[in-house]
Amino acid sequence: MKFGIAIAIRMQPEIIERINDGPTEEYFREYNRINEKLDSIVMSCVKYIEAKGFNAIEQTTTFVTSDDNLTTSLPHKTVATRAGLGWIGKSALLITPQYGSAIRLSSVITDMPLPIDSPINESKCGNCINCVVACPAKAIKNTIWNVNTTREQLLEAFKCRQKARELLKQRIGVEIFLCGKCIEVCPYTKKDW
Repeated sequence: MKFGIAIAIRMQPEIIERINDGPTEEYFREYNRINEKLDSIVMSCVKYIEAKGFNAIEQTTTFVTSDDNLTTSLPHKTVATRAGLGWIGKSALLITPQYGSAIRLSSVITDMPLPIDSPINESKCGNCINCVVACPAKAIKNTIWNVNTTREQLLEAFKCRQKARELLKQRIGVEIFLCGKCIEVCPYTKKDW
């Protein structure tokens, strides 16, 4: 399948702004609300494509995460960079010019011929180190991304995950991987406020 559809939903800026002291219950609810909405959109998209006689793979929030190495064969953010939505920041998150990294992503892979956009192959983070300095886990390596950069070159994923679980459990008693500090401090995210 040669085509990918990147779907992004912006998180509410006022919720992201309040992550300054760590993850909040309202951030946790927003994260889940958007994931449910993305899953619904993705499933509807797949049904539409299949009704047109083409194949499609839904990359819902339950499809893409592997606990062994915290990777997937085709991450949403890769589909999004190929679609021209943004670049990968030093935090290993997709950053869009409009909303920074304050978005949630999902994707659909298909053989249905679709118009394509110009991919983004290089970071626009430059010398900014806001996410590097703010990371509670000290997991961000301060590497500037390009299309050949691996996640391991950007971020210590297990270190990030462990600290995020710890922070959310301390803050609201929920034990999942959710922090958001790198999202909150990104200058591109703050542009949207």
